[in-house]
Amino acid sequence: MQTAAVAQTGTSALLTGAVEAELRRISELPEGSVTAQIHDRCVILQGEVDWIYQRDAAELAARRAPGVESVQNLIATAARTPLRNAEERLRNACFRDPQIDADHVVVTITGRIAVLTGHVKSLAEKRQAGLAAWISPGVTAIENRLEVRPS
Repeated sequence: MQTAAVAQTGTSALLTGAVEAELRRISELPEGSVTAQIHDRCVILQGEVDWIYQRDAAELAARRAPGVESVQNLIATAARTPLRNAEERLRNACFRDPQIDADHVVVTITGRIAVLTGHVKSLAEKRQAGLAAWISPGVTAIENRLEVRPS
């Protein structure tokens, strides 16, 4: 029984080293902003970053480490500025993007979450609307509830 525990500890240490090495390779990730804990080949990422792309990059890096079976991403995104005029900024961003038919997209802010409702013509348009929602500083999460209705 003790041998299995020692083997598990050794495996966890190797896996921790591999995940930490992958995280260090991300140039846009501030040093020390993300920590990784390993439990039975599951990586739990914690910390705080400024941008959602940094959060996503850390998760992808952890998944690349050999031996990782799953990743739980608990990394928070920092609120960058107040949410004044956030809904208006998001609507304007949608109107400026030629890939988005903003007539059928409704943007609301709930706390620090931008919620997109309504409908679009394609998955590409839905994705683009979600990306446009990051234009507003202070938004830390997007709920893209847009329906796809091809014409």
